[in-house]
Amino acid sequence: MKQPTLNANLIKKYHQDIVYNYAEYPTKDHWDFNFNSDNYKSALLEWIPKNPDKKFFFYVHIPFCEQLCWFCTCSKFISKDYKRVKDYLDYLYKEIDILFEFLSSNNIKLNVGTVFFGGGSPTILNREDLKNLVNKLKGLFDWSNVDFFTIESDPRRVDEDRLIYNHEVCGANRISFGMQDFDPEVQRRVNRIQPAELFHDILTDKVRKMYKEIAFDFLIGQPGQTTESIKKTCEEVINLKPTLVQLSLMAYKPWVAKYQIRMLEEGPLPDFLERKELLEIIHKKLIAGGYIRTGFECYSLPGSPMTKAFEAGEAHYGASGHQPGGRVNFIAVGSSSMSNLGNDYYVQNFYDIKSYQKALDKNLLPSFRGLKLLEDDKIRQHTTQQIRSYFKIDFKNFNEQFNIDFLKYFSEEINYLDELIKDGLLKITKEGIIISEIGRDFVQNIMNVFDKYDPPTKSYQERLVTVKKAKESQAAIQEKI
Repeated sequence: MKQPTLNANLIKKYHQDIVYNYAEYPTKDHWDFNFNSDNYKSALLEWIPKNPDKKFFFYVHIPFCEQLCWFCTCSKFISKDYKRVKDYLDYLYKEIDILFEFLSSNNIKLNVGTVFFGGGSPTILNREDLKNLVNKLKGLFDWSNVDFFTIESDPRRVDEDRLIYNHEVCGANRISFGMQDFDPEVQRRVNRIQPAELFHDILTDKVRKMYKEIAFDFLIGQPGQTTESIKKTCEEVINLKPTLVQLSLMAYKPWVAKYQIRMLEEGPLPDFLERKELLEIIHKKLIAGGYIRTGFECYSLPGSPMTKAFEAGEAHYGASGHQPGGRVNFIAVGSSSMSNLGNDYYVQNFYDIKSYQKALDKNLLPSFRGLKLLEDDKIRQHTTQQIRSYFKIDFKNFNEQFNIDFLKYFSEEINYLDELIKDGLLKITKEGIIISEIGRDFVQNIMNVFDKYDPPTKSYQERLVTVKKAKESQAAIQEKI
């Protein structure tokens, strides 16, 4: 197989206006908007007793931030009024109570292996409220089985003492920071000032000894990012030595977040080619700095939990990024949070906090869409996950798991791969599909080949229609609740 270099022609050829991350498959725009609280309860009642040994990833969404970062398209609420946070916590507790009362009434216990507080900014919670939330959960499932407890942390809102408290009092053993970029100019243009010195101050030797993993989120495509600025940020990252670095491409969606237009006031965003060049620099820098590529957008240090999981084939990419532990089953609470039961069900809560609260006022679980996967969905879901998490497909393991012949089942898709093979992005052997080093930068394109709902042949306009219909359905459900 030839080894192409990253070049403009290759990038232009595989550029897509709408790129899917495939954190889930089928993507959320294809889920059922009639999947409500009763459907979710039925799914829980069906699935958990059949899978008593399956561990759960328990996710809690705290959607509050004190300041708006202009790059952000996450589900969040900007406020410095802590009363709003307290009101939200009241509803969050109500959702937790409804969920666990239902489980308990049906003699169902959750085997939770991972707890993750995400946002927004979970560190907006004061110490007492954070402790109370943790204690609430400890009273509902056996915390002794929890291997990882992550609190997403805003470096502007924590110090050494708070990180020690989060560990010693609350039990957190993993931190995830929204590092994004260390360049002062980039930070200014996205309204998120957090100098590298902040991280040096809070990541003391004492803190590092307390946490199994320290993760940095690194956002590519921000205004003002250049090849030189990215090199300096990488050098600072390597100097700080987080155990895990997760990259993501900034989603520019002004139709979702109008404020993103502010980022264009002093010039355009890096285009598709420039983004790929930045990713190439980051890859070379992090590898040279001792990191190992352990997923499409994931780099980790040797001996870290993520590296060990990747090498053992027990890593998984999902809604919370790359996580150790293999295939995860999510139970998620809070506005916009998404649950999944194995490869059988997806469920998502209302994004809008008012709709979320209205559902809970009616003593309903605040689900507004979900999906029961068909067998074909499961096969394609596994395919995308294997490609994204491990850069390969093992035919023998695949065929045994699903009792099919991969090459025959995907004969049409295999033919479509011919062009990608010619370009050196992957190869097909008797044993399976292997993504090349350069092909790893085009994993999303490769996964898209196996997407039945939005295949590569589907035009940009056709994809926009799908997105628009999903938005309209969401709005209609919110009106009804």
